[in-house]
Amino acid sequence: MGRPPRSAEFFRLWTPEMAYVLGYWWTDGCMRIKSPGAHEIEIASNERDHLITMAQAIGGNYNLRKVSEGSQCYKIVFCSIEMYQDILALGGTPRKSRTIGFPDVPPDFLPHFLRGVVDGDGTLAWNGARPILQIYSGSPSFLNGLIDAIAKSTGIPAPLPQANRDNWTVKWSTIRAKCLAGWLYFDNPGLALDRKLVIAERFLEWRPKKKPE
Repeated sequence: MGRPPRSAEFFRLWTPEMAYVLGYWWTDGCMRIKSPGAHEIEIASNERDHLITMAQAIGGNYNLRKVSEGSQCYKIVFCSIEMYQDILALGGTPRKSRTIGFPDVPPDFLPHFLRGVVDGDGTLAWNGARPILQIYSGSPSFLNGLIDAIAKSTGIPAPLPQANRDNWTVKWSTIRAKCLAGWLYFDNPGLALDRKLVIAERFLEWRPKKKPE
């Protein structure tokens, strides 16, 4: 069976799948113009099967290959001037890691975009018995916009981004991590990385310990 026609308008119309893939690209993607004018959109991940799932959601022709020889990281590459221009219009840029801002995401699609961000460059983990949800970025501007968007939509506050080696990070813990994971993965279900979905489900079972009387 041949591949489906190229879905050049994927990033032009907001849908839950488009928002999720855009969020994943915002953290683990890049865009470039290669000679003689080929416009490439790329998403990289260690999760090969999940990359294929996203590529199928986008539709059309794509290349799947390892980032480098011997690497465990894969990438999907679409060659499309339309996709390139649409992501550019949404605020994406080449060489974006230190300068990317937070895009203007419609409220209905914000949790899907943010779930893509968490699946791309976030962590759901346990600090002892405490749930932790953490997001990393090279751009503090992006994290500040993300914090504001989450607080406005959910009322869940977060500390200011903190420097973490060459990157920045923001972290929610305990009840805030539980509520945020519930909002992202279960109140607004859709495309999701299976292993993080399993951890998010465990977050929902967490209960704070009562203080001694």
